[in-house]
Amino acid sequence: MCGRYFLNLDENIEEIKKILDEISQKYEGSPLLQKMKSGEIFPTEFAASIVSKDFQREAEILRWGLPLQNKKEVIINARAETILEKPLFSSIISNRCLIPAQGFFEWKKDGSKKQKFFIKPKDCNVFYMAGLYKRIELEGGILVDGFVILTTEPAEEIKHIHNRMPVILKKEHEDLWLFENGSTKALKSLFSVLLKPWEGEIEAVEVKNN
Repeated sequence: MCGRYFLNLDENIEEIKKILDEISQKYEGSPLLQKMKSGEIFPTEFAASIVSKDFQREAEILRWGLPLQNKKEVIINARAETILEKPLFSSIISNRCLIPAQGFFEWKKDGSKKQKFFIKPKDCNVFYMAGLYKRIELEGGILVDGFVILTTEPAEEIKHIHNRMPVILKKEHEDLWLFENGSTKALKSLFSVLLKPWEGEIEAVEVKNN
C-alpha cells in the first residue's frame, strides 16, 4: 500500500522546477493551481502528475483517489498484478500516468504501535511511480481527473516494514509505461517487465513524531 508520499515543489531540482513551471503556465488563474499540494501528500489532495498527450509528456494536476459509489471513500492504490483483470482498472488501462515523488511513507506495525518510515531509492532525488487515472465527478458536479498509484511486492530491504510498495519505474521504463499500446496479451507481457519491486538499493528512515 502507499497511503502518503512526498514531493516538495519548492525544491531547487531542475526536474521539479520544469514540472511546476509547465503546470503554473497551464493553470494560471485556475483554482486548481492553489489546491495543488506540496510536501506530504494525502489521499483526495491534488498533486502534480505526468500524462501522455499526443505521445508527449504533459504535466497535469490530478486528484489522488477514485471515489466509490458513495463518493466519500476512495480507492488510492491498484495492485499491479491484477490491473488487467479488474474492470475498474482494465477500462482505463490506456490512461496511464507518472506520479513524481521524492519518497513515500509506510508504517511498521509493532503490536498496538505504528512506526512511520520515509522510504526512497538510494541516491535518487526524484522518481516516478506508476499510476492510472480517469475522469471523476466530485460533489457539486465538479469534473476532475483522479488517479491511483500501482503497488507491487516490497523490495527486500523493506519487507520488514510492509508487504506492499508503490511501483517505482526505472528511467528507461517511464516512457514505455506512458506511451506503449497493444493487445491485452502484449500489455500483460510488458507490464510483467515494468511493474516489479524496485531492484536497486532503498533507504528507509524512521520518522519521529508520526
